[in-house]
Amino acid sequence: MNTLLVRNFKSFFVESRFISLVVSIAVIALRFLMFLKKGLPDFPVDSTGFIWPYIEPVFQQNPLISFLASTLSIFIISYLLSELNVRYGVIRMRTAMPFYVPLIFFSVHPFFLKMTPDFAGLIFVLWALFPLLASYQYHHSHRFAYQFSALITIAGIFQIHTLLFLPLWLIGLSAMGGISFRSFIASVFGVILVFWIVFVFYVFGDNISGFIGPFKDLAKIYDFTQLSGFTVPQWGFIGTALLFVFFLIIADSKQITRERSFTKKVLIFSISVILFSILLQVLYLTLSLVWIYVIIAFLSIVVAHFYTNTTFRLEILSYFVVLMLLAFYYSLNIFTDLSPF
Repeated sequence: MNTLLVRNFKSFFVESRFISLVVSIAVIALRFLMFLKKGLPDFPVDSTGFIWPYIEPVFQQNPLISFLASTLSIFIISYLLSELNVRYGVIRMRTAMPFYVPLIFFSVHPFFLKMTPDFAGLIFVLWALFPLLASYQYHHSHRFAYQFSALITIAGIFQIHTLLFLPLWLIGLSAMGGISFRSFIASVFGVILVFWIVFVFYVFGDNISGFIGPFKDLAKIYDFTQLSGFTVPQWGFIGTALLFVFFLIIADSKQITRERSFTKKVLIFSISVILFSILLQVLYLTLSLVWIYVIIAFLSIVVAHFYTNTTFRLEILSYFVVLMLLAFYYSLNIFTDLSPF
């Protein structure tokens, strides 16, 4: 549908070389404004990892460093998603969306102003996507299995719950056509190698219990015999957010069916990660929030694919509606205390 709206949308919001720069400057300004207005949110950081308890005091004593580290993290996340698309051609059309969409999503709430181990964990989880996608139709996949297993394990050093993604990556390797007994052993070796290095440090520090502690946290799920304590507006916000996620997945599924095999597998895998993360967020509820970070990152891939390929007027208009809703939510968070969370 070659209308003026479609052409302008493609020119200025999809293919433009300057939209990433404009959004980057705007995001930095908006994050600084939120930081100056609200400061860092006061919530306990989930320290179920091996490294974070030792570096967290630096961020606690220096809020500005925490803010700058979180801002740098979202740009690294955006770069990884963009580079993933450029290197493997996930979205066949030229698009800047994989870079700037996550920047926007991670900048509308003060929650993401604070540096947490979830940011570090997510960076390594996204990094682990590179060897997974590189394994597509590659006969000697054991090298890639070792690489992504080691990367996910490093993510687990920061945030132990990210280890639960390892089985999903192995399933993804199978979908890419490269699973074998040798690649499975290589993935196990990648996990053991990283944890062996960590274990050695804890042995020399005479702190074996500190090494075992994060694994105990991994086994803890939310006690569903207790009420969650969420208010009605909070449940309404959660329901609305889930509807938004499922709407985008369903809307993009129509385009996914028309894609080539590789793109189809990457997008289905991304959707699987989103659904798996939603399930884990339900199981852990308030005990761990890393799943929210993962959902936002992988949802950015789906959003970028959907809006890059669409040519329907209503779907393009929905893009601007989403932007306005995000701007409204940002304003609600920075100028009022009416935000549900």
